[in-house]
Amino acid sequence: MYSLILIALLAFAVIIFLRGIKRQNKIIAVIGILIGIISAGFFWFMGFWIDFLWFEAVGFGQRFWIGIIYSWAFAIVGALVLFIFVFALIYSLPKNTKLLKIIALGVAAFSGGIWGYTNWETIIKFSQQPPTNVFEPIFGKSIGFYLFTLPLLDIIYGLLFISSFIGISTIFLAVFTRIKEKELVFYIPEYGAFNTKKLVNLLYLNSGIFFLVLAFGKFISKYELMYSSNDVVYGPGWTDTNVVIPAYNIIIIIMILFSISLFIPAIRNYYKRFFVRTRMTTSTSPFYIIGGSFAAIILLWIVGLTIIPAGFEAFIVKPNEITYERPYIANNIKFTRYGFGLNKIEEKEFPENGSFTMETVKNNPAIFNNIRLWDWRALDATYRQFQGFRLYYQFSSVDVDRYYVNGEYREIMVSTREMNTKNLPIQSQTFVNNRFQYTHGYGITMSTVNEFTAQGLPHLLIKNIPIQSEDPKLDVKQPRVYYGELTKSPVVVNSKEKEFDYPNGSDNVYTRYTGKGGVSFNGLLRKVLFSYKFDGTKLLFSNYPTDSSRLMFRRQIQERVETIAPFLKFDEDPYIVLDNGNLYWIIDAYTTSTYLPYSEPFSSTEIIPFKEANRERDLETIVDRKFNGLNYIRNSVKITINAFDGSVNFYVMDKDDPIIKVWSKIYPHLFKPESAMSKGLFAHIRYPKDMLRAQGLVYAKYHMTDPTVFYNQEDLWVRATEKYYSNIQPVEPYHIIWQLPGSDKAEFSLILPFTPKNRQVLIGWIAGLCDGANYGKLIAYQFPKGKMITGPQQVETKIDQDSYLSGQLTLWDQRGSNVIRGNVLAIPVANTLFYVEPIYLQAETAAYPELRLVVVMHGDDMSYAKSFEKALEKLFASSPVQNEIENITVQTTGVTQNNATLVKQANNAFNNYLLYSGRKKFSDAAKELKKLQKALEQLNLNYKK
Repeated sequence: MYSLILIALLAFAVIIFLRGIKRQNKIIAVIGILIGIISAGFFWFMGFWIDFLWFEAVGFGQRFWIGIIYSWAFAIVGALVLFIFVFALIYSLPKNTKLLKIIALGVAAFSGGIWGYTNWETIIKFSQQPPTNVFEPIFGKSIGFYLFTLPLLDIIYGLLFISSFIGISTIFLAVFTRIKEKELVFYIPEYGAFNTKKLVNLLYLNSGIFFLVLAFGKFISKYELMYSSNDVVYGPGWTDTNVVIPAYNIIIIIMILFSISLFIPAIRNYYKRFFVRTRMTTSTSPFYIIGGSFAAIILLWIVGLTIIPAGFEAFIVKPNEITYERPYIANNIKFTRYGFGLNKIEEKEFPENGSFTMETVKNNPAIFNNIRLWDWRALDATYRQFQGFRLYYQFSSVDVDRYYVNGEYREIMVSTREMNTKNLPIQSQTFVNNRFQYTHGYGITMSTVNEFTAQGLPHLLIKNIPIQSEDPKLDVKQPRVYYGELTKSPVVVNSKEKEFDYPNGSDNVYTRYTGKGGVSFNGLLRKVLFSYKFDGTKLLFSNYPTDSSRLMFRRQIQERVETIAPFLKFDEDPYIVLDNGNLYWIIDAYTTSTYLPYSEPFSSTEIIPFKEANRERDLETIVDRKFNGLNYIRNSVKITINAFDGSVNFYVMDKDDPIIKVWSKIYPHLFKPESAMSKGLFAHIRYPKDMLRAQGLVYAKYHMTDPTVFYNQEDLWVRATEKYYSNIQPVEPYHIIWQLPGSDKAEFSLILPFTPKNRQVLIGWIAGLCDGANYGKLIAYQFPKGKMITGPQQVETKIDQDSYLSGQLTLWDQRGSNVIRGNVLAIPVANTLFYVEPIYLQAETAAYPELRLVVVMHGDDMSYAKSFEKALEKLFASSPVQNEIENITVQTTGVTQNNATLVKQANNAFNNYLLYSGRKKFSDAAKELKKLQKALEQLNLNYKK
């Protein structure tokens, strides 16, 4: 309805405007324009006011007005500045170019407005920048200059370039074009053809100013050499420092002289005589003077910035490259490590000289009671099957965290039961259900990472509806989830219609919202606003909302925080936390930049060479797209969102980050100090996975701090790989509870293992600590040189090479079931490494997989059994124990077939295979070959029986 009203009003405005034009009545035409502007403005204002109400409701009204006031104020300032600049440049144009001047000034004002509106943050950040004490070695500038001042210089150059370009283009059109017989004609007049010398002088003046602006651009380009790149070093190398920078200085001076020469008539006359004397042209038109000057500058750029540096690089630097580039490589290493927070990493050697016995297990209960056997995918499917209860409930991602359970520090897995009305039957997805009844999810499901019931299900610490908790400290007092990862649709609460709360057998329990989340209706005007934004006439004419009703929108938590703080980048893995009976989401946020000098930008493309079945392959993955091209990243902010009322808090976790200092000054009431976070929430903050993965990929190259080693790239690392769900993939960062060497306290940590490039042995790992005073510490462990440490992919190979185990897995995989291999976890304990891999089995007709095997490995010793405890017993057995898999039954999709039937199936499959191969239907032929293989394997199995 609202769209139709707007279209009708705009159509009416156009009709009025055209009628005024037809009657040559300016008043009627202006009235038509005003009707159109007011109509469009009114509807824009409704959207604007809804946004303001939303910001007010979440407690960030000041943040809203700061952004609005600054953006529009700088839009006006930018429009005025560019208008004045261009006006000054074209002021002396003759009166017969009035239309051209109006167009030029209009374009200038519009461009300046866009410039101010889009760049106001850069200007304010410059004005609020804090002092920094890190300086680059080439120009001696602080990183604050590059993070805040250089971006300002870039946009100022853009403004000057636009104004100068508009000016010189306007003068060019005035001088070299004419309207002849309603057509725009280009021509080159002689000097005497101009009406006055003023027009010629104006052209020279604008050209000279344009050259000055280009000189300013080259001045900035000199500093942007900090982001240059070659095969050896990111940032300025020897040639850049000793040849290109001096060349820039010389070119800038020459460009300034060229510019000044265009301002002085005597010098311009000399140029004219030069052109005539050299017989380049007999014309004295300024076109040749300006064009010749510009051609000379272009030639100067090519020679000074390309040819000469290339000569130095080829004949001086390349033959002695490491000698010349060593100090610049060192600069590159230092600033890249600083840009990604690797300058504070603690680098240690992991001795890998400890023994692994049953005594080791008994002495480290915190580690062995928390080894994750549940894969998140398998657990998610199990949650959905046994804790979903109804179609409309959907679990968001399964997260790993830690809690004290019955007084014991335990690693747990948790997921939130959210509402998704799209899972309702189509006939039930009504306006009333979507907006008024099915408004919220209900509670969480929590389980330990390593425990199973007799039925192979997880040991649930928090379960069911209504919520049941095993430990009173895990009681969920407010289980209603109005804000979440999957919660995207707006809802109206506190209406005349009761809200569905949760199912209770064959009945439903209903509730009314008691919180302060959402925006209050508070009268007819807001109802009109809300109906315009969301549901049109359905909401407008609905009798369910009252003045005390509240509209909740932007309930998806990522959208919620991005709307409040669009200048931050956000982690892709929010997680739910239970604190004092209430549910909160925690999201990690990052401050970033592309302007840190000498720091190599992050690349989202990761290539890992590996070997599969004696074939060399490259495993290419795309990771952390949001960080691509950035060379400065800090996890400076943690954000909490109350799942019940949607209240949002931003906490500054890195008070030394200059960028978050600036944003804190721009938005003084947006951020809170770390100390303001409750102890319960602080106990659950984690080192973010996205951050550790990005740091790890950079560290894989920049752990080499010796310039010579770095130059030769002789110690490159890559992420370790594993076979996960039958596919080879890089190992993702995973959480463990462990004890740091020399410590007797269990730590919840995030670790990421690495191997040398083109090898599968483990070379080291990095760990991000998560607990207490150690939160945020980054530790890198390397193994002693020359010592061979088994890597995750080698564990996979060991499994594949075990004839009995691999045969059993193959058999399971072909009997109507899928074998699912979980993550290989490398667990550091007592100065040694211990490996665990769970293996699941899922029948084709089953809704969820079940744990069937646990493989454990230390050194070259491997064992496997139905449980982790039995696998350990086998590993520690004093005499060799045959690894057998007993009493494991597998659901199949049919009964055992007799040999005659199988022979017939094999014969048919073989014939069909030959038929399809002959017709070049290779995909069909492959299917028949698989049928033949299964029939023969079943025949073999029947024969053994």
